[in-house]
Amino acid sequence: MRLKRVLLPVLLLGLLQASLGRAADAPTVLITGASRGIGLELARQYAGRGWHVIATCRTPAGATALNAIAKEHANVTVEALDVTDHAQIAALAARYKGKPIDVLLNNAGISGGSEAGNFGKLDYDVYNTVHAVNVIGPLNMAEAFLDSVAASQQKKIISITSTQGSISRSTGGGYFYRSSKAALNMVMHSLAIDLKPKGITVGLVSPGFVRTDFTKGIDLPMMISPEESAAAVIKVIDGYDLTMTGRFMRHTGEEAGW
Repeated sequence: MRLKRVLLPVLLLGLLQASLGRAADAPTVLITGASRGIGLELARQYAGRGWHVIATCRTPAGATALNAIAKEHANVTVEALDVTDHAQIAALAARYKGKPIDVLLNNAGISGGSEAGNFGKLDYDVYNTVHAVNVIGPLNMAEAFLDSVAASQQKKIISITSTQGSISRSTGGGYFYRSSKAALNMVMHSLAIDLKPKGITVGLVSPGFVRTDFTKGIDLPMMISPEESAAAVIKVIDGYDLTMTGRFMRHTGEEAGW
């Protein structure tokens, strides 16, 4: 009995140390725009996998669902970040200097709304904002967090794009959103070429036609839930390696047309 009393704490300590070791070795993902929609579900699913999740959004105090995930999972950290604020990006990158980030996941994006994008009544201030969020933001994030990505095991920079940015699939209209995603695709394709010698994989993933606030009022048979989309996107990201860098992938695992 005395031997058992001695061995039990030793065994428990060993299990605790092993558990802590696995947690310390877990990969890290940084997700922008994580307070709702696909970004929120990506944060939830990565947290469930045991990853360290740095989930960013513009107003953490109002991110009720994201804060609930962080409360449930000790491996989730919520950070304030507006991807159009370059000083805020630089400050966050400085705070995480020396922290390896396996997947930098540029998810934040906006459409600009339908009214502002009607030809003949185009609101160019809105257009500038769409471009700032959807194109300049991801490029700035890649530049700011490059050292953290390079220091990681997986070394991936992934941007959520859209087949709406495919020139070969264009059906007209959607000037702001379509052109911003086409620009994002070009920027990340160029970045993939430049960063390949450093062993960094750059990917573009279209998440599918998802039922979120982004598509409110639309109900079509081909639409999928945020849960389905996030699971599919993560699977595609898992499959990305340096041989695939710069490719434009659909959530189905198929390559999309430029």
